[in-house]
Amino acid sequence: MSVSLEQKAEIIEHTYKSSCCRRAILSGILFAKANAEGKKITLSLSKSEYAEFTAKLVSEFYGKAKIYRPSSGGRSIFVSFDSPSASKYLFEVERHSPFDMNAVFPRKCQACLSAFLRGVFLAAGRLSDPKKQYALEFSLGKRTEIFREVLSVLGMNPLVSHKKSGDVLYFRKGDEIEEFYGHAGLNSIVFDVIEQKITSLARRESQRYLNCVTNNYGKMAAVSERQIAIISKLDELQLLSSLPEELERTARLKLKYPDLPLSLL
Repeated sequence: MSVSLEQKAEIIEHTYKSSCCRRAILSGILFAKANAEGKKITLSLSKSEYAEFTAKLVSEFYGKAKIYRPSSGGRSIFVSFDSPSASKYLFEVERHSPFDMNAVFPRKCQACLSAFLRGVFLAAGRLSDPKKQYALEFSLGKRTEIFREVLSVLGMNPLVSHKKSGDVLYFRKGDEIEEFYGHAGLNSIVFDVIEQKITSLARRESQRYLNCVTNNYGKMAAVSERQIAIISKLDELQLLSSLPEELERTARLKLKYPDLPLSLL
């Protein structure tokens, strides 16, 4: 199972005891994927488990929801329901100016923010394996800029990539991903990211030390080769005996033991 799927499984399996937090996570899901036509709300999700989780929340706050797959096929699972209040929420999200955080998700307790962010991630987020690369992305369509404003208020500065398939909001740095998941209350992935950062740092330091040692050995080998070449030339010219006794003895030992440094000889 991928890291994203593990995190999303954690989100839907968690028990949200407060009604305001259950509404906040539903608001996050609607914010990420819902569209309104009059009072009819439709949203698409990538897995049936997410659709069932969403439909259960919808039934609590807005009334009965329908889960279905489109006749045209595809992997998406759709959830639809009728709700003037949900339609009004989506309208308020898109029309607010200047930016108003309360229009995006009215919160009644401190945990509502975490719940809202979890909902957005469940519906539209994707996290790569931190052991391979740092990458957290959100496909939010026309609400990309609104979500960027939400994160900006929280002190985060994600980037946006404009693609033919739609805008993608993303993070590429480990500390930024840590911060998002800290706000979302998903501490397990925070520890995974930190662990990978420590592992990567240790690997870089180890490689730096190895490179340094290898470089030093290379320099020592080059020096040794030059010493042997000079001593061999002196020996060929029968000039070694003209050297001071201690130096002559060291030179002859170098020829006999070429791998040992002069200091040891």
